[in-house]
Amino acid sequence: MKQLALLVLVACSADRVPPDGAPASGVHPAGYADEKSASFHATDIPRRGYDLNLCASCHGADFAGGAAGVTCLECHPQGPTACVTCHRDGPTSNAHVVHRDVGKLACGECHVVPARWDAPGHFQPAALVTFGARANLTLAPADRTGPAAYADGRCTNVYCHGDALHAAGGTATAPRWDAPTAPGSCTGCHAAPPPSHAQTACATCHPASAPHIDGVVDVGTTSGCSGCHGDATSPAPPNDLAGNVYTTALGVGAHRAHLTAPSHLRGPIACATCHLVPATVDAAGHIDSPLPAEVDATLGWDRTAATCATAWCHGPARPVWTQRGGVACGSCHGVPPADAAHTPGMPLTSCASCHPRTMSPDGNLLPGEHMDGDVDVL
Repeated sequence: MKQLALLVLVACSADRVPPDGAPASGVHPAGYADEKSASFHATDIPRRGYDLNLCASCHGADFAGGAAGVTCLECHPQGPTACVTCHRDGPTSNAHVVHRDVGKLACGECHVVPARWDAPGHFQPAALVTFGARANLTLAPADRTGPAAYADGRCTNVYCHGDALHAAGGTATAPRWDAPTAPGSCTGCHAAPPPSHAQTACATCHPASAPHIDGVVDVGTTSGCSGCHGDATSPAPPNDLAGNVYTTALGVGAHRAHLTAPSHLRGPIACATCHLVPATVDAAGHIDSPLPAEVDATLGWDRTAATCATAWCHGPARPVWTQRGGVACGSCHGVPPADAAHTPGMPLTSCASCHPRTMSPDGNLLPGEHMDGDVDVL
């Protein structure tokens, strides 16, 4: 191997006869293969306009030897025309590294990548910036004031930097390419939180595993309300926005007990009975409203006591939201009720004679029509 390397170096520096047979005195000057030499070919080739066809005329179209009998592939295994031969792993000037290594952006997002080394427009004094699809993404047409552009060292209207985001509030949405430091954390592209948000816990609604800056606002782990709270079977907690699953957490509590009504004290209670249900994620009163979630004021929700003080459906009972077993027959009205229509000591088995739609003959509640605001009497 040492002999072959020596042969390559000697061959590149020795005088040779061009393929056309014309006399030549020194096809390559001494030091042409020595990267420490002023004659090193990496500095000579740019002076010749990167015309690698000159090299191919002696070393062959595949640069494997050709008429010169000397291969270029010993030092350039992918060939002199491969991108890595000149660019290696990519440019390191200015913000190239952060875009490539952190942003994971391909060269084609900001430049026209030539199909061949000798494609028109490839070898320019400075690489031309021609933004691709990523920079020109738009979530809402009204958010974009013009196409993504680069001028005087600054990027403008670039989606990736938040300059085409709806009410983003970022502090560096048109950064300079040669800035000594990156635009910063999340606040460079959008405020934390953005002006349309009232909550700062990003991970509650935006999974950390989701792709970023891809033109899609990933909300929740799945589509719909259950992506942020609830599960695949229901949007009602558990889970709550903090990830709690136990009923002892205020965010969980008796949500499912109300929604599914397993006790049959009444039919299922829809979310809209207690909360304003948004039509969309960004509807007014949803993410633009700080936690905790608002509860219909007529229910008299007392967060400190964790109970509803004026909810008709509880009657005089004040069950605690985070505790089980707070309500049963007799909690809301007497068994039997103390009025002229009932006699003391009347058993539950007699209820069905007057209330057959809500009570069974054996004294059990029937699901569906109890506590619905209508006293069903024959």
